[in-house]
Amino acid sequence: MLKTRVITACVLLLALSVELLELSYNGFSLVMSLIFVVAAWEWANMVGFELQWQRIFYAFLCVILMSVLFYLDVHKETFLLRLILFFSVAGWLLALLAVCRYPEQKSWSNRWLMALAGCWLLLPVWLGLLYLQPQVIWSGLIWLVIAAVAAADIGAYFSGRRFGRRKLALHVSPGKTWEGFLGGVMANLLLAALVAFYLKLPALQFMGFVIGMMIVGCFSVLGDLFESMVKRERGIKDSSRLLPGHGGVLDRIDGWTAAVPVFTLLFLFFGQ
Repeated sequence: MLKTRVITACVLLLALSVELLELSYNGFSLVMSLIFVVAAWEWANMVGFELQWQRIFYAFLCVILMSVLFYLDVHKETFLLRLILFFSVAGWLLALLAVCRYPEQKSWSNRWLMALAGCWLLLPVWLGLLYLQPQVIWSGLIWLVIAAVAAADIGAYFSGRRFGRRKLALHVSPGKTWEGFLGGVMANLLLAALVAFYLKLPALQFMGFVIGMMIVGCFSVLGDLFESMVKRERGIKDSSRLLPGHGGVLDRIDGWTAAVPVFTLLFLFFGQ
């Protein structure tokens, strides 16, 4: 199982590298769109649409929404993009309440409400990636937010295994601990400090950058917990079986769904 997981991870990393470094903006946009259409298909199953035609129809509706947003150039720096990202981040604060109150409070679990929530979950991260890709040479901002998500995961894994005692969200993801969460925060602090030193940021910008990256890392954990909660409510382990050893697309980008919108919003307001 571990060997399969490692091989799949290496293939995914290679594919992502080629996508970010070699494809034109239109090629990148097309590949990202296809990935998020698959994620929409998985989300339809996660929220209770069991029939295949229902999942495909839901994914098709997402294609229409994405096409409209792309046609309107929302992925460029516009007031509408900022508004979408703002409501996305606000929605994640509500998602935090849902995670904290699970399983006692589950008024959100209606499948039609959760189908609508899929637009909030997937479209902002897709728009954020389309905006970030051309901003810095070699898609540097996307690599940075991916590194923040990875640092949160890796730090949490090792510190959780070594020091984990107190459960972070027992009814949502029993394996996660507060010690692991703090390990992920510290890993993001280290990552941010190294990047800030490399960029030779002044003291005030240095502190702001470190704090921003730690916030992004915390949101990535929330994205992971929220998807775990939805899967637990549905009674499934993985969003699909498309990626050997990893589950589905949503299982790989769950941290991105919360981290990318907040990262993009912070960059729009403070990074330019």
